[in-house]
Amino acid sequence: MLNEKFVNTWVLLRELPELISGAKGEGASLAATQLKHHYSDSVDTLILTAEAKVLAHQPEMAIPYRNRAQHYLTLLRRSVEAFDGKFFSKLEARPISLGRKLKEVLHIFRASASGIPDYTLVEIDATSFAHGGSFHIEIQVGGGDATGTFELFDGDRETAIDESSDDALTGAWDVPPGGTGHILHRFERGQRFTLRATGSRLSGKGSINAFTAHIYVAQ
Repeated sequence: MLNEKFVNTWVLLRELPELISGAKGEGASLAATQLKHHYSDSVDTLILTAEAKVLAHQPEMAIPYRNRAQHYLTLLRRSVEAFDGKFFSKLEARPISLGRKLKEVLHIFRASASGIPDYTLVEIDATSFAHGGSFHIEIQVGGGDATGTFELFDGDRETAIDESSDDALTGAWDVPPGGTGHILHRFERGQRFTLRATGSRLSGKGSINAFTAHIYVAQ
């Protein structure tokens, strides 16, 4: 998948200023600018279009411990689908789902101040999609102090409280203040889901921020 569908490369953080300055051309400068803007971990995977639009961002340390290879493969597949227009309209300046908006939520999330997880839960009822569909959840984080982690779980709120991040279907991890995260997920039948939001490990203890989640479904 990686060799067939992507141009695979890597860059060191210390090399970004030179690339941004245009030393390797305009295309490399655009890509390097995006890398610097979205950098959040020692090893990040970013998937860009040829125009340097970010399709996906995955910090390596935030990949769930279980089924890491499958999670990475899912990231590649969803990015290909996004580029092909199954999730995003390439005619817009910002990613917009081709599906209908199911829900829009404005809420806050907190980083734990005591070591006990502090979760904000958003229930998503997709039972009306009997034959399944594809989620595109666009998450815009406010300008507060906390960096956000957003994870999608099967089932109701009790399930999302009890399960660990390793059990999440997918997610958007370490979304910085002012940043945007995207969750893409295909489901095969109508059911309920829960979006779980909390301050990531990059947040200060007890810090707070707001987020808006735009939830779309395409069939």
